[in-house]
Amino acid sequence: MILIRQRRLIFRLALSFGLVGLLMWRINIGEALGIFTEVNYLYVLGALPVYTLSKLVDAARWRLMIRPIGNAPVPGLLGTLLIANMTNNVLPVRLGDVMRVQVPAQRYGLPRASLTATVFVTESLLDGVAFVALTLVGVALLDVPNLPLDLVWALMALVAVGLLMAGLVARLRLSEGWEERGWMRYVAPKVRETAAGLVPQFINGLAVLRDSALATQAMVLTLAAWGLEALMFWLFGLAFGLDLSFSAYLVIMVAANMIVSMPVVPSNIGPYELATAEVVAVLGVARPLAGAYAIGTHLLNILWVGVSGLIAMWVMGLSFEDVFSLRQPAPHREVLGESPES
Repeated sequence: MILIRQRRLIFRLALSFGLVGLLMWRINIGEALGIFTEVNYLYVLGALPVYTLSKLVDAARWRLMIRPIGNAPVPGLLGTLLIANMTNNVLPVRLGDVMRVQVPAQRYGLPRASLTATVFVTESLLDGVAFVALTLVGVALLDVPNLPLDLVWALMALVAVGLLMAGLVARLRLSEGWEERGWMRYVAPKVRETAAGLVPQFINGLAVLRDSALATQAMVLTLAAWGLEALMFWLFGLAFGLDLSFSAYLVIMVAANMIVSMPVVPSNIGPYELATAEVVAVLGVARPLAGAYAIGTHLLNILWVGVSGLIAMWVMGLSFEDVFSLRQPAPHREVLGESPES
């Protein structure tokens, strides 16, 4: 097991260094680094808080999604999001998202299966819809020939299938004793007992997908959050002197976040820079400037996410046991001055 982990780490580091090397080959790295002396950091000071504001909107959306299963304060959910983002920057396979299930379950007594549904299914589908919509809007307003859209159509098809399947599951009505009938009779008793408790909770976590009013509110918040993040990329663009319209930053934002969502290497150093630089270059920016923008936005974001996550961890008094323990939730103190009922 240790040998396998070592090999995986070596592979990830080799891939990261390889992609960084490819980036350096694609751009004039000396010229790109020299651009940092010309950056207007006042725009950076405006961009970074906008990122945190987008996470506040995400926290409000998350609270809306868990409304059918329980309640939690927006500040506590915001803190959890900030810590999860920091964790995803450091640990592989997005373990920060697992923490987003653990912490609310521990602190607010919310069922883990329902939280799993909101974090890994409902939220992903809403984000997918937003990514497709914002990309199509951005592309429609851009005058860029031969812009590749195959990935957009593939994402649209994937989201459509996901919405259909999740919507059907969300509308399931399980009658009493369902786990004892049909093919479930051939499943081991312990598995049936576990499924009897977890499956209804998981379905409850998809409640937004069967309630048109909740779905509309959640979609509005989703678009608002990603719109704010596009605003952050636009402010970064002003800092680096990019001459692009706001619609271009919708495309850049979606591309950057799709790369971040696939954690191949720690902090996605290498994949992020290369992919973002290529997208910015396709939009008409000189490669050295595109490379500087990609490197700068990633580095600044990593630093900001790290500092924000550490502050949130300190304010929430979060311990290792809070994150990874599977014990029953104990009474908790108020978080950030707000109780779950607020």
